[in-house]
Amino acid sequence: MKLLKQGVALAMVGAGLVAAPVLQAQATPAASPADNGVQAMKNEATGLVAVSGESATKRVGFIRLKGNGDLMPSRGASGKAQAAAKASAYLDKYAANFGARPGELTQEGVNASATGWTVTFTQSYKSLPVFGSMLKAHVDKQGDLTSVNGYASPDLSLPTTPRIGSADAAQRAVGTVRANPPGHEGDADTTGIQAASTELAVYRLGATKGEVGKPILAWVVEVTNKRNVRDMVFIDAVSGKLVNRYSLIHDGLYRELYESTYARKGLRWKEGDKFPGRLDVDQQNEVLGTGESYWFFKNAFGRDSYDDAGHKMITVNNDPTISCPNANWNGVTTNYCSGVSSDDVVAHEWGHAYTEYTHGLIYQWQSGALNESYSDIWGETVDLINGRMDADEGDINAKRPAGVCSSHSPARPVVLINSPATIAKECEAGAGTFGPQLDGTGISGDVALAVDNGAPAPDGTPSTSTSDACTALTNPAAIAGKVALVDRGACAFTIKVKNAQDAGAKAVLVADNVEATPAGMSGVDPAITIPSVRIRLSDGNLIKSELPNGPVNVTMKDASGDRHDSYRWLMGEDSDAFGGAIRDMWSPTCYGDPGKVSDAEYYCATDDGGGVHSNSGVPNHGYTLLVDGGQYNGQSIKGLGLDKSAAIYFRAMTEYQTPTTDFADHADALAASCADLVGRPITALTTAANAKTAPAASIRRADCAQVDNMAAAVELRKDPVQCAFKPLLDPNTPALCGEGGTETQVWTEDFEDGLAGWNAEQEVVFSGGFGSPWEASTTAPGGRTGGVAYGPAPDRGSCSSGANDFSSRDSITSPVVQIPAGDQSARMAFDHYVSTETGYDGGNVKVSINGGAYTLIPASAYIFNKPTKLTDASTNTNPMAGEDGFTGTDGGKIGGSWGTSQVDLAKAGVKAGDRVTFRFDMGRDGCGGLEGWYVDNIEVVTCVLAAPAARAAVNGRQG
Repeated sequence: MKLLKQGVALAMVGAGLVAAPVLQAQATPAASPADNGVQAMKNEATGLVAVSGESATKRVGFIRLKGNGDLMPSRGASGKAQAAAKASAYLDKYAANFGARPGELTQEGVNASATGWTVTFTQSYKSLPVFGSMLKAHVDKQGDLTSVNGYASPDLSLPTTPRIGSADAAQRAVGTVRANPPGHEGDADTTGIQAASTELAVYRLGATKGEVGKPILAWVVEVTNKRNVRDMVFIDAVSGKLVNRYSLIHDGLYRELYESTYARKGLRWKEGDKFPGRLDVDQQNEVLGTGESYWFFKNAFGRDSYDDAGHKMITVNNDPTISCPNANWNGVTTNYCSGVSSDDVVAHEWGHAYTEYTHGLIYQWQSGALNESYSDIWGETVDLINGRMDADEGDINAKRPAGVCSSHSPARPVVLINSPATIAKECEAGAGTFGPQLDGTGISGDVALAVDNGAPAPDGTPSTSTSDACTALTNPAAIAGKVALVDRGACAFTIKVKNAQDAGAKAVLVADNVEATPAGMSGVDPAITIPSVRIRLSDGNLIKSELPNGPVNVTMKDASGDRHDSYRWLMGEDSDAFGGAIRDMWSPTCYGDPGKVSDAEYYCATDDGGGVHSNSGVPNHGYTLLVDGGQYNGQSIKGLGLDKSAAIYFRAMTEYQTPTTDFADHADALAASCADLVGRPITALTTAANAKTAPAASIRRADCAQVDNMAAAVELRKDPVQCAFKPLLDPNTPALCGEGGTETQVWTEDFEDGLAGWNAEQEVVFSGGFGSPWEASTTAPGGRTGGVAYGPAPDRGSCSSGANDFSSRDSITSPVVQIPAGDQSARMAFDHYVSTETGYDGGNVKVSINGGAYTLIPASAYIFNKPTKLTDASTNTNPMAGEDGFTGTDGGKIGGSWGTSQVDLAKAGVKAGDRVTFRFDMGRDGCGGLEGWYVDNIEVVTCVLAAPAARAAVNGRQG
């Protein structure tokens, strides 16, 4: 696969995703002929122009006409060659505005369509490709240049000679994947993995996350076993470090179907064989779904298989390397487990193949969420038009009210304690598989504790519970008309609920016997006619504790509100092994996924590629709103139907979107695609083989306003502020001796006299290498004034494992500190600021007790702002590798901020009367770095801790 299809990756330093800012037009004087900036682009164009910024580069990411006009009216274009020449002339003039210097862009191809031509460019630097770069210029049939969009890496200045060779990089990449296989708990089979390709490239850190990062020279290695492992691994070509890694296995006509293995012996069916022959139901579904996927794209958009060159479409059923239930696309085949072969799932996986060969969306962060979303979009569209597997789904065209969950989605029960006010709260709950399900209104009532004689355990042991409802209740008068509270006990859930029902209860709360998130309750009993839920042990005890004081009133309801009987927009509902649908595109929050960017469900963690499956809910919801219309988030969208919506999304996919497209770029791409298609012929959707296609209603200008309304409704251009990362060190420092405690200072160091009294030590790992001693500094970052100690860890060295290698440890050792005798506890605190290369460089504190060897103060001894751990990877040559240490930066930043760490010295082995010295160690690997470690205001105290009663009194006064 070509490099330009692979995209860009995640930065080493965490950051929140940011939407591209819109660059507003300013009332500035006309540009001079020599001024080729953004204003010059606007001045040259005829018509109204919209410009959006690329957040990762702070350059132009998208310029387009909002209506008729031409970005370069001085140059005509009639035909493919002239369109390409016009696009090249425009970028020769304005490349710098997108981030590329003159001469760095190469025309890769010209794609003709019914609306005109799309000219694609990629960037190179000193003959090396810039990973993920792509600019697309669009010229319509009239010869007007209507838009230019994409990503290029600006201001490139870096060496292009690698210190790590191709074979070495490949070996390191393969070793990385072997040591930490992909998949659930590393369950992928790593047999036969190898480096399929190794390419040297310029790689810009942070582009996918919308983060401004530095460009580096990197080896881009595809590691695969051609089955269930296919990872892109990025190795720094100077240091040999792992820079990034992500998977190209996407969980989620000539056909061949194999069983268990993609090998000749596994072939069960090929194009031209009798169908279904001896194929089982799953195998039949996979063959049929593959054909439907092929004809969907061929009929509507003229695309001949995923590569547009008639590539064979191969499926494998029950590949043993897949953890079932699951399905995936591995770059060669789509793979399914039995029971995971519904029409939408099969089309979803083929959607990943079409994505890889068109916009190539990187499987991380927002571009990865779009990757997943496009597969859901195409999978569900096929499901809605193919007329297959719909027998039990009612009217699949019935529109669901906005924000309403399907009645076929999982129950989401919640219990509200309404009164008394002293215990009022919302309690998590687990649903039962029996009895009626709750609705949005729910059922309210006073609670009564069930009483019974207690059933013996299965081994005959007498029961100690008289409230588990495992036998007939003895207090039916108290239970009648109430919500019965019963204990978990040893009998089946259905038994206890039926006994409560027989006693007259109108609903049942089952209090768990362990403190855990309440699970569901299994069982079947058609005779049960009242609702029941399972609650936490602590919530059950809370209700019990209050019952003697008067009535406790609760409401049991469905947190998703009232439901609607609809399968429309449910993903995977007919894949039996899933036990129901796995996502709801119309109301993503019904499955815990976000329906708009500001939703609390928006996923901000780094696992799952930065939330590629969860955050796909946002663009999924956008597509459903554009198809069906509705009122949402203050926006009114008039639905365009499937034909128009699919045409707009496919054009965005093939003509505008690039590997690094995020949600904001997606909004621009959809707007531009809609504008392109106004008045142009589009084709009605069908999955029929060799169908005689029919025209669909043309897109109108008013339809494009609905695209804009949809983008606003799901907030495609909004910054997900809930992803704000926290500082590395918590600034909210508690009292060193605890609330109400008394501290007596034993020793302090504020470094106002520099490093006087401290001894220095250095360890250099490689012959000819070097370190960097601690320094006394009065220019600390973060607004710190006065003197501090500074342990440098800048970007130095060559990672050569020899001369000019920075792998080293520098230390400063304190004067002797005498811990007073007595029964007080000793504690230490110090202020510090950390800004290091995450995992590879970092600092920690060691202690010598009574002249003994220095031992690490472990993370477990810290009571506030504890260290994490330096990586012990084979690529880390820091002599402190694997130790607990302070490493990294504040989230989303290259730098850090000041905070205070506190240590319980007793947990580090220090006792009253001991003589101790402290050693602050700063360790680095061979190259790369940021700032280092700044330390100030070290303090050792003894504490007299407040008695429990005194602490309670203090807490009570604080309210």
